[in-house]
Amino acid sequence: MTTVRRTFRVLVADGFRAAPRPMTVAALTTLATALTQIAYPVGIRTMVDALARHDAAAEIAGTVTVAVLFTLSWTLMIVSAGRLTALTDEVSVWLSARIAALVNAVPGLEHFERPGYLAELERLEQRRPMLASGPRQALTLASVVVRTVGIAFLLATVYWPLALLPLAGLPPYLADKRSVALRERADAAVADQRRLAGELFELAATAGPAKELRTYGLGPELRARHDRLSAAARRATVRAASAGALWSALGWFLYAAAFSGAIALIAVRAARGDASAGQVVLAVSLLRRAQLTVSQASNAIGQIVTTASAAQSLLWLEDHAAAQRSGGAPAPGRLDHGITLEDVAFAYPGTDAPVLRGVDLTLPAGGTVALIGENGAGKTTLVKLLTGMYAPTSGRILLDGTDLAAIDRAAWRARTSAAFQDFVKWNLRAGEAVGIGDLPRLDDEDALRTALDRAAGTSVIDELPDGLDTPLGKSFQGGADLSGGQWQKLALGRAMMRDHPLLLVLDEPTASLDAPTEDALFRRYLDAARRTAAGTGAITIVVSHRFSTVRMADLIVVMDGGRVVQAGDHAALLAEGGLYAELFELQARAYL
Repeated sequence: MTTVRRTFRVLVADGFRAAPRPMTVAALTTLATALTQIAYPVGIRTMVDALARHDAAAEIAGTVTVAVLFTLSWTLMIVSAGRLTALTDEVSVWLSARIAALVNAVPGLEHFERPGYLAELERLEQRRPMLASGPRQALTLASVVVRTVGIAFLLATVYWPLALLPLAGLPPYLADKRSVALRERADAAVADQRRLAGELFELAATAGPAKELRTYGLGPELRARHDRLSAAARRATVRAASAGALWSALGWFLYAAAFSGAIALIAVRAARGDASAGQVVLAVSLLRRAQLTVSQASNAIGQIVTTASAAQSLLWLEDHAAAQRSGGAPAPGRLDHGITLEDVAFAYPGTDAPVLRGVDLTLPAGGTVALIGENGAGKTTLVKLLTGMYAPTSGRILLDGTDLAAIDRAAWRARTSAAFQDFVKWNLRAGEAVGIGDLPRLDDEDALRTALDRAAGTSVIDELPDGLDTPLGKSFQGGADLSGGQWQKLALGRAMMRDHPLLLVLDEPTASLDAPTEDALFRRYLDAARRTAAGTGAITIVVSHRFSTVRMADLIVVMDGGRVVQAGDHAALLAEGGLYAELFELQARAYL
């Protein structure tokens, strides 16, 4: 599909996809309005000529024509305006869902690490209201075209050279197109500055950073940086707007010259007796309408050009999502041997520094694996690779000998579950905040309570006023605000919703819980995991800094500087010495 056809789809066809009935009604009423607006001046010509001939029947016919068409045009215009407003609202809702779906259609997280992607996404979000009005603008332009053609035809019935007047609308159109191009270039040039200014505003205006901002007195500094970025962006856009205004003024000067010439031509013909009084009235009326129509055409075309440019951002996102779309073999039903990493290396997009390097490791089927190491050792990054959030820069990850890159990422992710360190505090009903871990069972109360029991989280629900139906978070009026430990237990419950995942990741899942609670929770869960792993070969990975938890794992993997430096069980690693024994001694000494 060519770019022009795809742009037409965004501006017109998407209106029918988003709201077929409102789009159809808006199209019919808008075009009918245009036809009646250009037709009723014909009745005025009939009336004037009938008066000159003293033809009462013709005068009555002209009067009725004007009355009917004028009334109909105003009625249709009011109905059309209401339909167009409703259409824009419906397209806006549809478009928001479309953009969200495209962003989430990308199976990995690499795109969120790329400044270019984030800048383009920011531009698309800023232009979303403009895109939502695309079908409305397209219908407005179609209405202008109908009126322009009609005016040209009626002017030709008076004197054929007058039909060329609409061509004088080309200079304003070209000037507006030039003006839009200048603004687009300016917007692209300052996109990063606007995004950074927006992020600074979010920092200054949201509750999360408020404590540190006040503690360190950062408010004035953030405001100063925001002002500098905003001022730089404003200067660029003002320069572009000023240059565009000069171009627009030139285009309208040329149109005004053509309009004045047309008026003079009519006056000369009337003075010579080459045009009837009715024709003169019709021509003057049409010329006034032509001026308004050309103005509307220039605005409509300018808006369409701007919206078409905005549509390119949406088309870019569609192409990006299509290029990254997951595909491949289905995920295995069970693991017989385990997951093997062969010389795996990884660097985040846009950086050259490897976070993982030369990782060779086998995670045995049915085993519980603990990842330990100091901050920045690469533990969480390794988890992201195992869950398919990122692909290795080099090396392979094999599931029972099959390269993970050859397996459909979405299918593999459906066989995994995870409780992440930076878990989300979902502002939903308590049951939904747990149930989204397995959407088909979102409202299955038995499944919800089983998952919460596995996560030792039933007490959280029992303490809420409406149990599973209690709204959580400040987004709801009177929503329950939980403690950090309570939120974390719900996150663990989410991770436990899937009964038979092949890979379960618990990345610092109990950081907000006290040590005894964490110890009891892991003993309880790991015993259950070992019993069920025999059927599927499921692997449980625990990332934790607490050695009371780590020592329970079948395999402990010690990471340092993006490499695996030791692997074995607790007793073997203590006997071996090295980094594990050193970290264990440091933590044990802290409790003495």
